[in-house]
Amino acid sequence: MTVRLAIVACGPQLEVALESPGQAVASVVRLAGVSPRSTLVLAAVDLLVEDAGLAPTAVERVVVSRGPGSFTGIRSGIATALGLAAATGAIVRAYDSLLVQAARVTPPGEVWAAQPGRRGEVYARRFGLGEGAVPIALAPIEILAVADLGGRGRWIAPDALDLGTAERAVPCRSAAEALLRLDGGGADPQPVEPLYVEGPPIHRAAPE
Repeated sequence: MTVRLAIVACGPQLEVALESPGQAVASVVRLAGVSPRSTLVLAAVDLLVEDAGLAPTAVERVVVSRGPGSFTGIRSGIATALGLAAATGAIVRAYDSLLVQAARVTPPGEVWAAQPGRRGEVYARRFGLGEGAVPIALAPIEILAVADLGGRGRWIAPDALDLGTAERAVPCRSAAEALLRLDGGGADPQPVEPLYVEGPPIHRAAPE
C-alpha cells in the first residue's frame, strides 16, 4: 500500500488524513481555528506521521482538494501540498472539492454537492453515484443562493456549511477519506492548481 496523505483545506474545517500499510483504516485529523491554514496543516501532518511511526519522507503521495471554496484555503492547501512534496519527494495529485464531497456518500442514487461561496451562496454540482468509487458529474458547476437549495434532492456539504432547508445526505466518510478513496479508486487526477468559479457581475450595467 502506498503511503498517502490527503489535505482538504477549502471548506469551513481543515481535514488531513494519512493512509499507510500499518493501518487498518486511515487516520484523520479535523480542525477548525483562527491560525493560518498552513500552520494547522503542518501540525496535523506531524501528528499523523508520528502516530503512524513513520518518517516524513515515507509519504509517497500527497492528495489535495483544489476548490471551489475558500480562496485562502485553496491556496494554502495546494501550497502546503507542493511544499511537502518538495521536502519528501512525494507525488502531488489534486481533485475538485465538489467531487470530493460527492464521494462522501454511499451509492447508488444522485446527490448535490456544495462548497462555501460568497455570503448567502454556495458552489454546487449534481452527481450520479454508481457502484464505483468515482461520482459522475451530471451538470456544470453552479453558484446558487442557499435559500434556493430546498427541493432539489439530497445535499452533501461540509458539516459547518449552512444549507438552509435543504435535505442533507448522511455521509459515510470524511472529506479527507473521500479524497483518498478517489485517488485510490481510479479518478483521473486534475491540474494541481486552484479551481476558481466566477459568478455573474454583482452590479448591473447602467441603462444607456
